[in-house]
Amino acid sequence: MNRFIKGIGIFLALIVVGVISAFAVIALLLRQEEVRVPDLTGQDIVAVIEVVGQQGLQLKVDRREPSQTVPRDAVISQVPPPGTGIKKGRALRVVVSQGPSELLAPRLVGEQYRKAEILLRQGGLAAPDMARVWSDAIERDMVIAQDPPAGTPIEKGGRVSLLVSLGKKSRLYVTPKLLGKKAEEAVRLVDRMGLQHRVLSRTSTSSPQGSDRTIVSQRPSPGYPLAADGVVELVVSR
Repeated sequence: MNRFIKGIGIFLALIVVGVISAFAVIALLLRQEEVRVPDLTGQDIVAVIEVVGQQGLQLKVDRREPSQTVPRDAVISQVPPPGTGIKKGRALRVVVSQGPSELLAPRLVGEQYRKAEILLRQGGLAAPDMARVWSDAIERDMVIAQDPPAGTPIEKGGRVSLLVSLGKKSRLYVTPKLLGKKAEEAVRLVDRMGLQHRVLSRTSTSSPQGSDRTIVSQRPSPGYPLAADGVVELVVSR
């Protein structure tokens, strides 16, 4: 009986040793199949293909795009990054340079912004980012500044930012209260303020014949802000 139990113990011990050994071999094999990703950035694609092949990896070009700093046919970026552990047979993805862009930012300063939009669209560029500011010197809707400046290399589909004039900032007035005033007095007051006016007549059954015409309605209402080139509309009784 003791012999039997001892035999079973030896058998189980051998199984445990075998399982541990198998896991150790598998782990060793897995480690041997893993390599460190090389740094491919800036290298010519032909050399990259050779390096990747020597590492037992595959190469996939995600896309080609213009670059002002990386030479044509050299790698701009890669995934996974250099130094990453990766199993053999896996693929590295790279972006390859087309070289400097042949597009240059057009000169837009001094152009009307609608024309600037057309020039950008015709040049294969995106619609511009635009900001507006008041300017005493530059006419309304004219381009004051741009970024990037004219002549700067720019990628196809790139975007130019524009600063566009709103023209001179209008002086604001507070519309006076003209209701009940005589028409002539109201018109003189509006003229003295430098505003324009429009007088309309309305027949009133409550006013006796021969009485002076008075303001029965106005637009804008009293207290309303009005630009210097605004118009005050006066309605008088008759």
